[in-house]
Amino acid sequence: MKAFTISTFLFLLATELHAAPSSNARQFQAQLTFEGAPPAAAFYELSVPTDGSVFEISNVLSISHISSAGGASCTLFGIDGSETTVVGANTVDVGPPQTQVSGSCLAL
Repeated sequence: MKAFTISTFLFLLATELHAAPSSNARQFQAQLTFEGAPPAAAFYELSVPTDGSVFEISNVLSISHISSAGGASCTLFGIDGSETTVVGANTVDVGPPQTQVSGSCLAL
């Protein structure tokens, strides 16, 4: 009986561990393009987490437009106080144009 109880306990423990979500689950990354003036010559791209965490942006280029490839809602913050939100696959204007310093995204 004791062996049966131990075997049952170990089986249930193994089942729980197997069913638990992985803490290393791959997180979707939002693809953002930051465009200056002119957009074809002055731009950069970032892949950013979509878990709601705040990420820092270290590029000093003054940005006029922000584009997203889709799949997330992102809010970006400028050095002079702008707050720009891009939802899904879209391009939005930054007004007035300014360096972006941080942002946060959530997967849709």
